Amino acid sequence: MSKQAKTVKKQPALKPAVKKTVGKSVLKKTPEMDDAVVDSFIMEVDEEVKNDSLKAFFQKYGLYIVAFVVLILSATVSFDTIKNWRENQFKARTDEYIAANYAPTNAEKIKVLEKIVSGNHGIYSELARIQIADLLFEENKTEDALNLLEFIITNDELNPRIRNLAAFKVAAAKIDTASYEQIESLLMPIISANDSWSPIAQEYLALAAIKNGKIEKAKAIYTNLLQDTRLSVEFRNRIQDMLTTIADI
Repeated sequence: MSKQAKTVKKQPALKPAVKKTVGKSVLKKTPEMDDAVVDSFIMEVDEEVKNDSLKAFFQKYGLYIVAFVVLILSATVSFDTIKNWRENQFKARTDEYIAANYAPTNAEKIKVLEKIVSGNHGIYSELARIQIADLLFEENKTEDALNLLEFIITNDELNPRIRNLAAFKVAAAKIDTASYEQIESLLMPIISANDSWSPIAQEYLALAAIKNGKIEKAKAIYTNLLQDTRLSVEFRNRIQDMLTTIADI
C-alpha cells in the first residue's frame, strides 16, 4: 500500500512537463508570425503618422478651411436672399405698372406712372415715361408729350430700345409737319444700327420723303428695303404696294 501511495503521489509531477511541452508548441515562432507582427506594427505606425499629419494640417490650415466654408455658405445665402429680394421687387413693380393701366382716368394713370418714374425702377420707370407721353398725346397735350420723348431720346443713361421707341413716336408725331432732314436725324441712328428695328425706321423715313415731295428718295429707300431678308411677307407686300402707288409720280 505504501508503494502504491508513493506512485500516486509522483504522478502529478508529470503534469508540468506536459504543460511545458504544450506551451512550447503554442508559442513557437514561425516566419509567417513574424511577418504578421511586422505588418501590424507598420500599419499602426502609418495610422499614427497619418493622424499626426492630419492634426498638423488642420492646426496650420484649419482656420482658413473654416473661413472658406463660411464664405461659401454666406455667398450662397446672400445670393438666395438677393435673388428673392429682386423677385419680390420685380413683382411689386409689375403690380404697380399694371395698376396704373387700370386707373379710371388718364390723370390718375399719369399720377401712378409718375410715381414709378420717380422711384428709379429701371426699365419700369423708362416704360412709364413712354406711357405718360402716350397719355399726354391722348389729352392733346402734344407739346408736353414731345418734350418728354425728346428727353428720353437725348438721355444716354436710358435703355437704347426705349430711346429708339421714343424716336419712332416723335417721328410719327412730326411726320406731317417736320422736314425730311429732321425726321432723318431722328431715325438714322436706328437705321445705322441695322437691327430688327431698322426696317421700320426706313419705312418711316420713306414716308417722310413722300410727305416732303422727295419721291425719288422714297423709291430708293423702298427698293433698298426690299433687299432685307428679315422682312415678313406682310411687310414686303406693303412696301411693294407703296412702290406701285408712287411709281408714276
